[in-house]
Amino acid sequence: MDRSSSTEGVETAADPAASTIEARNERLVRDYFAAVWNDGDLEAFDTDAVSDDYVLHHGTDDTYTIDELRTAWADWYATFPDLRNDIEDVIATADRVVVRYRFSGTHEAAVFGVPATGTEVETAGIVVFSVDDHQIVEGWALDDVHGLLQQLGSVNGGRD
Repeated sequence: MDRSSSTEGVETAADPAASTIEARNERLVRDYFAAVWNDGDLEAFDTDAVSDDYVLHHGTDDTYTIDELRTAWADWYATFPDLRNDIEDVIATADRVVVRYRFSGTHEAAVFGVPATGTEVETAGIVVFSVDDHQIVEGWALDDVHGLLQQLGSVNGGRD
């Protein structure tokens, strides 16, 4: 049997078009991540890189529209003015980009009911971005809120 005919029309990792889409999606998310998640550039929401209908799902219940994200990110930057979100891993496909990151910053304002402590914190998280037609259209983020609260002295070492 001639195996070359059995893979016609199927995108593979060796297919340059597939690699281009994956690389383009990864660059799109890396640029967005750098702008919003590290530089506090909330105008990035107004670019063609982000859909007007973009929604971020955080944790299991919270959902944020772009306007709500503007407020949330502004609050987060007030709480951790020196915050950094360093990308540790990226997995990109034709319609998804997964980012594993490490968050760090100094706690300078109240968060989750905990007044400013001046404590330097570090946690980890993961976010899955959905990409469609060269735009980020949706995201799902999970991060270690329990670990953050533990570092701020709000919870003990157990599962509160």
